[in-house]
Amino acid sequence: MQPHYVFFGEEDALKRPPPTDEEKLLKVSRDNPNSPFSRFIGNDKAVRKLQVAAYKALGDPTHMMRDLSFAIFGPASAGKTTLARIYADVVKLPFVEISPKGVKTVNDVFDLVNSILTNHGIGLVEDVSRNYCLPPTVIFIDEVHAIPDGIIQGLLKATEFNDSLMMTENGRVLNTFASTWIIATTDEGKLFDAFRTRFSPVHLQYLPKSDIAKIVKKANPDLSDEVCIIVASYNPRVPRKALEFARYMQMYKQMHVDKSWEDVARSVANDEGINEYGFHELEVKVLNCLKSGPVAKKTLCSLVGRKEEELERFIVPVLMAETSDQPSLITVTSRGYKLTDVGMLKVMEMDNESHECSPNISIYETLKYLILKVPHDQREKVYTEVMTDLRKQFITDLKDLT
Repeated sequence: MQPHYVFFGEEDALKRPPPTDEEKLLKVSRDNPNSPFSRFIGNDKAVRKLQVAAYKALGDPTHMMRDLSFAIFGPASAGKTTLARIYADVVKLPFVEISPKGVKTVNDVFDLVNSILTNHGIGLVEDVSRNYCLPPTVIFIDEVHAIPDGIIQGLLKATEFNDSLMMTENGRVLNTFASTWIIATTDEGKLFDAFRTRFSPVHLQYLPKSDIAKIVKKANPDLSDEVCIIVASYNPRVPRKALEFARYMQMYKQMHVDKSWEDVARSVANDEGINEYGFHELEVKVLNCLKSGPVAKKTLCSLVGRKEEELERFIVPVLMAETSDQPSLITVTSRGYKLTDVGMLKVMEMDNESHECSPNISIYETLKYLILKVPHDQREKVYTEVMTDLRKQFITDLKDLT
């Protein structure tokens, strides 16, 4: 018989009672510092879906939850793997992480699952028909769009709600009825419909600076709130980079105890190629390449000296991301990547603090920048006055020329 975890009920050797509704709510609450969900900052809608699933699982004696499978979509370093692990931590089930580089066949998937379960003391047990029954387990497939097609085909039946069977190349059959499937990808468009529709979408977005600062504070409680905000200002999108920046700052501070945290941050940012606006030099290069108009992807890769994959996975998503404190800076058009209005204004701000017109930026864009600096409720009036004055000046200049 296949061994599995039991947390309460008749099969429980300890005869523990089932948790109350209040106990289950506490275990999934982000306000509870003892709940793994408290470690995940931001992306409330995404977290809420997994909280609901965990609440359901905690009410089952084996913590099985097969009602939904999940597809976590989001840019690189948005926390996809972290969120999947947190779910597994909450329900206290084995966590099997499958990556494209680690498996080549369905046999590899089977062996990996069995290895993890064996480490937990509940390895797969074969029955007389060479069939196996997977105990309640969280199976996470990272960068699923890069998994070999042969494996995806083998997983179609395994992830189908009314089927749940995985057959390996050598004839082993694994019943995955009790598993919770979670897949993740940075490229939702590369999943074909028959596979994608098996999963309930969970969308992660880049975070505002305030949330980045909270993440830094949680990882570095000895740092003041002000220092955490400074870290976030130089790393306004990717938590992993912000945490790395904070560690470097602390090392630098130990070496230069006489320097203020502001000076330390500036020095570290300079070493990392980050400007005062929080942009890496490569991001600035991309923005500058788009000043004169749309640029095709391949052309942009050549201009910045980077491969398409790097541009698409790590650079463009950061600049296209829209958060509560920063609109998108670039967008995609039929002619290629293009600066948004906010992106154009940001480039102008970085180019010229005096707001003088750059040769590559039209007078229209310059005027728009100046008008956008005016409070929203006064823009129409200011625009009318500016255009009236310009018209008068233009007529006067024409008369002088004649």
